[in-house]
Amino acid sequence: MFAVMFEFVVKTGYEEQFLSAWPKTTQGIFLFKGSLGSRLHRHKNDTFIAYAQWPDEETYRQAAKIEMSAAYEQQRQLMRESLNLESTKTLYEMEVEIDYLHRRVFDV
Repeated sequence: MFAVMFEFVVKTGYEEQFLSAWPKTTQGIFLFKGSLGSRLHRHKNDTFIAYAQWPDEETYRQAAKIEMSAAYEQQRQLMRESLNLESTKTLYEMEVEIDYLHRRVFDV
């Protein structure tokens, strides 16, 4: 598994647009580009950290070449318009060494 961490810096006054477009954009990336999903965290001020998982690095790299449906691309554009793109960046690209993140209760 491959993981990528992003730092999104939202323009002043665009937080609502970003928070509305991010889940829809992420859903499109899942449906069309093969991601395993993502989580968005609020850091501070106008900064958000997203953690996205992919089956492997190749799927992540190839995703840039895959276009989503028009509706999802429109959401992606709205998300991009809400960001300060000069400050938004990829923080880390990493192979997952051990995956112990669960949505269910652990069996003990």
